[in-house]
Amino acid sequence: MRISTSMMFERSQNAMQSRQSDLSKVGEQMASGKRVVSPSDDPRAASQALVVKQDQAIQEQYSNSRTTATNTLSLQENTLGSMSDLLTSAKGLVIKGGNGTYTDSDRASVATELEGLYNQMLGLANSRDSSGQYMFSGSKGDVKPFETGENGMVETYAGDAQPLNLQVDASRSMNVNAAGSDVFKVPAKGGDAESDLFKVFEGAIAALRTPQTSENQDELRATLDQTNRQIDRGSDNVLSVRSSIGSKLNELDVLDDIGMTRTISNTNTLSDLQDLDYAEAISRYTLGQIGLEASQKMFMQTQQTSLFSLIR
Repeated sequence: MRISTSMMFERSQNAMQSRQSDLSKVGEQMASGKRVVSPSDDPRAASQALVVKQDQAIQEQYSNSRTTATNTLSLQENTLGSMSDLLTSAKGLVIKGGNGTYTDSDRASVATELEGLYNQMLGLANSRDSSGQYMFSGSKGDVKPFETGENGMVETYAGDAQPLNLQVDASRSMNVNAAGSDVFKVPAKGGDAESDLFKVFEGAIAALRTPQTSENQDELRATLDQTNRQIDRGSDNVLSVRSSIGSKLNELDVLDDIGMTRTISNTNTLSDLQDLDYAEAISRYTLGQIGLEASQKMFMQTQQTSLFSLIR
Protein backbone atom coordinates (compact mmCIF):
# COMPACT_ATOMS: atom_id res chain seq x y z
CA MET A 1 0.00 0.00 0.00
CA ARG A 2 1.35 3.34 -0.97
CA ILE A 3 1.28 6.13 1.61
CA SER A 4 1.22 9.54 0.01
CA THR A 5 2.22 12.77 1.62
CA SER A 6 -1.40 13.98 1.55
CA MET A 7 -2.56 10.77 3.27
CA MET A 8 -0.03 11.20 6.07
CA PHE A 9 -1.13 14.82 6.49
CA GLU A 10 -4.82 13.86 6.53
CA ARG A 11 -4.34 11.10 9.08
CA SER A 12 -2.37 13.33 11.41
CA GLN A 13 -4.95 16.08 11.07
CA ASN A 14 -7.85 13.68 11.78
CA ALA A 15 -6.07 12.31 14.85
CA MET A 16 -5.52 15.80 16.21
CA GLN A 17 -9.11 16.88 15.53
CA SER A 18 -10.43 13.73 17.19
CA ARG A 19 -8.40 14.48 20.31
CA GLN A 20 -9.62 18.08 20.29
CA SER A 21 -13.23 16.87 20.01
CA ASP A 22 -12.80 14.44 22.91
CA LEU A 23 -11.19 17.11 25.06
CA SER A 24 -13.93 19.59 24.19
CA LYS A 25 -16.60 17.06 25.15
CA VAL A 26 -15.02 16.42 28.55
CA GLY A 27 -14.66 20.17 29.10
CA GLU A 28 -18.34 20.65 28.28
CA GLN A 29 -19.29 17.92 30.74
CA MET A 30 -17.17 19.49 33.48
CA ALA A 31 -18.62 22.93 32.83
CA SER A 32 -22.22 21.65 33.02
CA GLY A 33 -21.66 19.09 35.75
CA LYS A 34 -23.57 16.57 33.64
CA ARG A 35 -22.31 13.33 32.19
CA VAL A 36 -25.12 13.32 29.61
CA VAL A 37 -25.01 16.70 27.90
CA SER A 38 -26.84 15.55 24.77
CA PRO A 39 -28.90 12.38 24.14
CA SER A 40 -26.17 10.97 21.90
CA ASP A 41 -23.82 10.80 24.90
CA ASP A 42 -25.90 7.96 26.41
CA PRO A 43 -29.22 7.33 24.62
CA ARG A 44 -30.46 4.86 27.24
CA ALA A 45 -29.71 7.16 30.19
CA ALA A 46 -31.17 10.15 28.32
CA SER A 47 -34.39 8.23 27.69
CA GLN A 48 -34.69 7.15 31.31
CA ALA A 49 -33.95 10.69 32.50
CA LEU A 50 -36.76 12.04 30.31
CA VAL A 51 -39.24 9.64 31.95
CA VAL A 52 -38.04 10.67 35.43
CA LYS A 53 -38.30 14.39 34.56
CA GLN A 54 -41.85 13.90 33.32
CA ASP A 55 -42.74 12.22 36.60
CA GLN A 56 -41.07 15.07 38.48
CA ALA A 57 -43.24 17.60 36.63
CA ILE A 58 -46.37 15.62 37.46
CA GLN A 59 -45.37 15.32 41.12
CA GLU A 60 -44.81 19.07 41.24
CA GLN A 61 -48.34 19.65 39.93
CA TYR A 62 -49.74 17.34 42.60
CA SER A 63 -47.68 19.14 45.23
CA ASN A 64 -49.06 22.53 44.11
CA SER A 65 -52.60 21.12 44.23
CA ARG A 66 -52.01 19.79 47.75
CA THR A 67 -50.73 23.20 48.85
CA THR A 68 -53.86 24.87 47.45
CA ALA A 69 -56.09 22.24 49.05
CA THR A 70 -54.35 22.55 52.42
CA ASN A 71 -54.64 26.34 52.44
CA THR A 72 -58.32 26.24 51.47
CA LEU A 73 -59.28 23.48 53.89
CA SER A 74 -57.31 25.05 56.75
CA LEU A 75 -59.16 28.31 56.20
CA GLN A 76 -62.47 26.42 56.17
CA GLU A 77 -61.54 24.63 59.38
CA ASN A 78 -60.66 27.92 61.08
CA THR A 79 -63.89 29.50 59.85
CA LEU A 80 -65.99 26.63 61.18
CA GLY A 81 -64.09 26.83 64.46
CA SER A 82 -65.28 30.43 64.73
CA MET A 83 -68.74 29.21 63.78
CA SER A 84 -68.77 26.72 66.65
CA ASP A 85 -67.79 29.45 69.11
CA LEU A 86 -70.52 31.67 67.70
CA LEU A 87 -73.18 29.00 68.16
CA THR A 88 -72.09 28.48 71.75
CA SER A 89 -72.54 32.20 72.38
CA ALA A 90 -75.91 32.15 70.60
CA LYS A 91 -77.19 29.34 72.78
CA GLY A 92 -76.20 31.31 75.87
CA LEU A 93 -78.19 34.29 74.59
CA VAL A 94 -81.25 32.17 73.85
CA ILE A 95 -81.16 30.75 77.37
CA LYS A 96 -80.70 34.27 78.71
CA GLY A 97 -83.69 35.49 76.69
CA GLY A 98 -85.90 32.82 78.28
CA ASN A 99 -85.44 34.32 81.73
CA GLY A 100 -88.95 34.72 83.15
CA THR A 101 -88.06 37.94 84.94
CA TYR A 102 -87.00 39.73 81.74
CA THR A 103 -89.05 42.59 80.40
CA ASP A 104 -89.84 43.18 76.74
CA SER A 105 -86.98 45.68 76.68
CA ASP A 106 -84.57 43.11 78.13
CA ARG A 107 -85.58 40.54 75.55
CA ALA A 108 -85.26 43.10 72.75
CA SER A 109 -81.71 43.80 73.92
CA VAL A 110 -80.93 40.06 73.78
CA ALA A 111 -82.46 39.96 70.30
CA THR A 112 -80.11 42.75 69.21
CA GLU A 113 -77.11 40.77 70.50
CA LEU A 114 -78.39 37.66 68.72
CA GLU A 115 -78.81 39.69 65.53
CA GLY A 116 -75.15 40.71 65.80
CA LEU A 117 -74.18 37.03 65.91
CA TYR A 118 -76.51 36.40 62.97
CA ASN A 119 -74.62 38.98 60.91
CA GLN A 120 -71.29 37.47 61.98
CA MET A 121 -72.54 34.05 60.91
CA LEU A 122 -73.53 35.48 57.54
CA GLY A 123 -70.03 36.90 57.13
CA LEU A 124 -68.48 33.52 57.96
CA ALA A 125 -70.82 31.75 55.54
CA ASN A 126 -69.71 34.11 52.76
CA SER A 127 -65.98 33.75 53.49
CA ARG A 128 -63.53 33.54 50.59
CA ASP A 129 -60.35 31.55 50.28
CA SER A 130 -56.91 32.93 49.36
CA SER A 131 -57.79 32.87 45.65
CA GLY A 132 -60.94 34.93 46.18
CA GLN A 133 -63.37 32.02 45.75
CA TYR A 134 -66.31 31.53 48.11
CA MET A 135 -65.58 28.53 50.31
CA PHE A 136 -69.16 27.44 50.97
CA SER A 137 -70.75 27.67 47.52
CA GLY A 138 -69.95 24.17 46.25
CA SER A 139 -68.48 24.23 42.76
CA LYS A 140 -69.72 27.81 42.18
CA GLY A 141 -66.73 29.49 43.78
CA ASP A 142 -67.49 32.81 42.11
CA VAL A 143 -71.09 32.93 43.39
CA LYS A 144 -71.90 34.44 46.80
CA PRO A 145 -73.71 31.62 48.57
CA PHE A 146 -75.92 33.64 50.92
CA GLU A 147 -77.54 36.95 50.00
CA THR A 148 -79.96 38.98 52.12
CA GLY A 149 -83.23 40.34 50.79
CA GLU A 150 -84.80 43.73 51.38
CA ASN A 151 -86.15 42.48 54.70
CA GLY A 152 -82.58 41.76 55.87
CA MET A 153 -83.15 38.02 55.96
CA VAL A 154 -81.04 35.45 54.15
CA GLU A 155 -82.48 34.28 50.86
CA THR A 156 -82.25 30.82 49.31
CA TYR A 157 -78.78 29.31 49.06
CA ALA A 158 -77.27 30.42 45.73
CA GLY A 159 -74.48 27.87 45.45
CA ASP A 160 -74.74 24.19 44.55
CA ALA A 161 -73.91 20.83 46.07
CA GLN A 162 -71.41 19.79 43.38
CA PRO A 163 -67.87 19.10 44.60
CA LEU A 164 -64.94 21.26 43.54
CA ASN A 165 -62.21 18.67 43.13
CA LEU A 166 -58.44 19.00 42.99
CA GLN A 167 -56.20 16.15 41.83
CA VAL A 168 -53.87 15.88 44.82
CA ASP A 169 -52.25 12.58 43.82
CA ALA A 170 -52.31 10.14 40.93
CA SER A 171 -55.24 8.22 42.41
CA ARG A 172 -56.82 10.86 44.67
CA SER A 173 -59.20 13.64 43.72
CA MET A 174 -60.28 15.72 46.73
CA ASN A 175 -63.25 18.04 47.18
CA VAL A 176 -62.00 21.32 48.67
CA ASN A 177 -65.22 23.36 48.67
CA ALA A 178 -68.24 22.68 50.87
CA ALA A 179 -71.89 23.29 50.08
CA GLY A 180 -73.29 25.93 52.41
CA SER A 181 -76.65 24.16 52.29
CA ASP A 182 -74.95 21.22 54.05
CA VAL A 183 -72.67 23.16 56.37
CA PHE A 184 -75.30 25.49 57.84
CA LYS A 185 -78.22 23.10 57.89
CA VAL A 186 -80.05 21.89 60.97
CA PRO A 187 -80.92 18.20 60.50
CA ALA A 188 -84.45 17.06 61.25
CA LYS A 189 -85.02 15.22 64.50
CA GLY A 190 -88.05 14.27 66.53
CA GLY A 191 -90.84 16.67 65.74
CA ASP A 192 -88.54 19.32 64.31
CA ALA A 193 -88.25 19.51 60.50
CA GLU A 194 -84.95 20.14 58.75
CA SER A 195 -84.04 23.81 58.71
CA ASP A 196 -80.96 26.01 58.52
CA LEU A 197 -79.21 28.11 61.11
CA PHE A 198 -80.24 31.38 59.50
CA LYS A 199 -83.94 30.56 59.82
CA VAL A 200 -83.39 29.36 63.37
CA PHE A 201 -81.77 32.66 64.32
CA GLU A 202 -84.43 34.68 62.50
CA GLY A 203 -87.22 32.86 64.34
CA ALA A 204 -85.58 33.39 67.74
CA ILE A 205 -84.91 37.09 67.06
CA ALA A 206 -88.52 37.66 65.99
CA ALA A 207 -89.82 35.82 69.07
CA LEU A 208 -87.63 37.81 71.45
CA ARG A 209 -88.80 41.09 69.93
CA THR A 210 -92.46 40.20 70.21
CA PRO A 211 -94.07 41.93 73.23
CA GLN A 212 -95.19 39.32 75.77
CA THR A 213 -98.70 38.83 77.06
CA SER A 214 -100.22 36.11 79.20
CA GLU A 215 -101.49 34.48 76.00
CA ASN A 216 -98.15 34.10 74.17
CA GLN A 217 -95.77 33.29 77.04
CA ASP A 218 -95.95 29.57 76.36
CA GLU A 219 -95.34 30.18 72.67
CA LEU A 220 -92.15 32.12 73.44
CA ARG A 221 -90.90 29.37 75.76
CA ALA A 222 -91.63 26.70 73.15
CA THR A 223 -89.88 28.71 70.44
CA LEU A 224 -86.77 29.25 72.54
CA ASP A 225 -86.67 25.59 73.60
CA GLN A 226 -86.89 24.53 69.98
CA THR A 227 -84.20 27.07 69.07
CA ASN A 228 -81.83 25.55 71.63
CA ARG A 229 -82.40 22.05 70.27
CA GLN A 230 -81.83 23.27 66.73
CA ILE A 231 -78.65 25.13 67.67
CA ASP A 232 -77.36 21.93 69.28
CA ARG A 233 -78.04 19.94 66.13
CA GLY A 234 -76.56 22.71 63.99
CA SER A 235 -73.43 22.69 66.18
CA ASP A 236 -73.15 18.92 65.85
CA ASN A 237 -73.44 19.25 62.08
CA VAL A 238 -70.72 21.94 61.95
CA LEU A 239 -68.52 19.72 64.11
CA SER A 240 -69.10 16.81 61.71
CA VAL A 241 -68.04 18.97 58.76
CA ARG A 242 -64.95 20.11 60.68
CA SER A 243 -64.06 16.49 61.41
CA SER A 244 -64.31 15.67 57.71
CA ILE A 245 -62.04 18.61 56.89
CA GLY A 246 -59.58 17.47 59.56
CA SER A 247 -59.46 14.01 58.00
CA LYS A 248 -58.69 15.55 54.62
CA LEU A 249 -55.91 17.67 56.09
CA ASN A 250 -54.39 14.58 57.71
CA GLU A 251 -54.59 12.76 54.39
CA LEU A 252 -52.87 15.66 52.64
CA ASP A 253 -50.03 15.48 55.18
CA VAL A 254 -49.57 11.79 54.40
CA LEU A 255 -49.68 12.44 50.65
CA ASP A 256 -47.12 15.23 51.09
CA ASP A 257 -44.76 12.82 52.83
CA ILE A 258 -45.22 10.26 50.06
CA GLY A 259 -44.74 12.94 47.41
CA MET A 260 -41.58 14.20 49.10
CA THR A 261 -40.18 10.67 49.16
CA ARG A 262 -41.01 10.30 45.47
CA THR A 263 -39.34 13.62 44.65
CA ILE A 264 -36.17 12.67 46.54
CA SER A 265 -36.12 9.31 44.74
CA ASN A 266 -36.49 11.02 41.36
CA THR A 267 -33.73 13.50 42.20
CA ASN A 268 -31.37 10.67 43.18
CA THR A 269 -32.25 8.71 40.04
CA LEU A 270 -31.57 11.73 37.83
CA SER A 271 -28.27 12.26 39.59
CA ASP A 272 -27.26 8.65 38.93
CA LEU A 273 -28.27 8.95 35.29
CA GLN A 274 -26.88 12.37 34.44
CA ASP A 275 -24.45 13.75 37.00
CA LEU A 276 -20.75 13.75 36.29
CA ASP A 277 -18.08 11.92 38.27
CA TYR A 278 -15.62 14.79 38.51
CA ALA A 279 -12.66 12.63 39.56
CA GLU A 280 -13.12 10.38 36.54
CA ALA A 281 -13.74 13.39 34.26
CA ILE A 282 -10.59 15.19 35.45
CA SER A 283 -8.60 12.01 34.78
CA ARG A 284 -10.03 11.81 31.25
CA TYR A 285 -9.38 15.50 30.70
CA THR A 286 -5.73 15.13 31.73
CA LEU A 287 -5.24 12.11 29.48
CA GLY A 288 -6.99 13.99 26.69
CA GLN A 289 -4.59 16.91 27.04
CA ILE A 290 -1.61 14.54 26.84
CA GLY A 291 -3.10 12.86 23.78
CA LEU A 292 -3.81 16.20 22.12
CA GLU A 293 -0.29 17.42 22.72
CA ALA A 294 1.07 14.20 21.19
CA SER A 295 -1.24 14.58 18.18
CA GLN A 296 -0.17 18.20 17.70
CA LYS A 297 3.52 17.22 17.75
CA MET A 298 2.88 14.47 15.22
CA PHE A 299 0.97 16.93 13.02
CA MET A 300 3.83 19.44 13.17
CA GLN A 301 6.31 16.73 12.25
CA THR A 302 4.09 15.57 9.39
CA GLN A 303 3.94 19.10 8.00
CA GLN A 304 7.73 19.20 7.90
CA THR A 305 8.00 15.80 6.29
CA SER A 306 7.87 14.96 2.58
CA LEU A 307 8.37 11.64 0.85
CA PHE A 308 10.98 13.35 -1.27
CA SER A 309 13.07 13.91 1.86
CA LEU A 310 13.25 10.14 2.27
CA ILE A 311 14.75 9.67 -1.19
CA ARG A 312 18.50 9.40 -0.99
